[in-house]
Amino acid sequence: MYRLDESKIKVLYIAETSLSNKSAYSQHVIKMCDAFGQKKCSLTLVVPYEKNNFRFKNIKNRFLLNSKKPFLIKSILNSKIKNFFSRFEFAIKASIFTKSQRPSLIVTRSLLSSFCLSILRIPHFLEIHNEIKSFSKFLFLGLNYINSKYIIKIILISNALKKKFNLNKKKVMILHDGSDPTNFKKSKKINKIKNATYVGSFYQGRGIDLIYFLAKKFKHINFKLYGNNNKNYKSNLKNLKIFKFVEYNKVPSILASSDLLLMPYEKKVFIRAKNINTADYCSPLKMFDYLASGKIIISSNLNGISEVIKNGYNGYLVNNFNMYSWEKKINEIIKKTKRNHMIQTNALNTAEKYSWNNRVKKIIIEYKKNIYNYL
Repeated sequence: MYRLDESKIKVLYIAETSLSNKSAYSQHVIKMCDAFGQKKCSLTLVVPYEKNNFRFKNIKNRFLLNSKKPFLIKSILNSKIKNFFSRFEFAIKASIFTKSQRPSLIVTRSLLSSFCLSILRIPHFLEIHNEIKSFSKFLFLGLNYINSKYIIKIILISNALKKKFNLNKKKVMILHDGSDPTNFKKSKKINKIKNATYVGSFYQGRGIDLIYFLAKKFKHINFKLYGNNNKNYKSNLKNLKIFKFVEYNKVPSILASSDLLLMPYEKKVFIRAKNINTADYCSPLKMFDYLASGKIIISSNLNGISEVIKNGYNGYLVNNFNMYSWEKKINEIIKKTKRNHMIQTNALNTAEKYSWNNRVKKIIIEYKKNIYNYL
């Protein structure tokens, strides 16, 4: 393997998002940049648009960043992305900027930027979290740019997502999302289930209606939901409270006050793009924070999730998405005090395995392995 001091690696990360929004995409990008910083790499994050007064300190406290080395934030456009054409403009400008900077290691979550980088013969890592749709599908699958020799590795978030693509095994890295366990305090052993919590969006397929049902059935448990309430859910139940979106720096304390953490995904799970169903391959970002909190997790048994959560080991999985299956499983959990203590320990160990630092370490190792091919 090529020996290279990590502090000498100049990383450039291209992301098609706004750092001021509330998406999991932005959180993922910021945490990855922080992990590169903790490895002492110098990093520039390229995004479409941020206001002139937006600085690293704006996100450091908001996302509980730990790197002593701040990363630079470079805006490429004069306004936020509004349509496909502005996306393409960003991709072109980001790629030209990349070539001018001559970084060592390039990572992008922008498909169109990857296409432009390939055209310019710039080696890079491409990270994909969803199926590819529309014109991007034509470029990458129809014209086979997904197998470009200038894509060092394609990073996918689950083995289940890999099945959606016809890719050379040597081209793929499976890296689930992650968490930073240092953001969470050591969890106490749970002897009684008093509080159940859901943190995340309220998009279609997230199982919010199921939580209502459970609150009616388990009146001795306090249910708390935090997130963007896009459907304006309201509750008249004394044991069900709905809160607005909270910044990430408040999440650890919210989870610390909980006993049971909920991921009631349905068979169809949608993100902001309503034509993309992620149920078959999702690897939810919150799952890793749930694990890092050392609490008891109960989740729908979906393919991507079951690659990380093992039923009865580091959490509980419900095979059938129906209200009575969930009711039955929670009744089982309430009775299994000793088993729950073991699950808490295993959850913490799993979170350490899937830390952001370990994720970045694997990318750096692959970079060092392949650097000679592009020198």
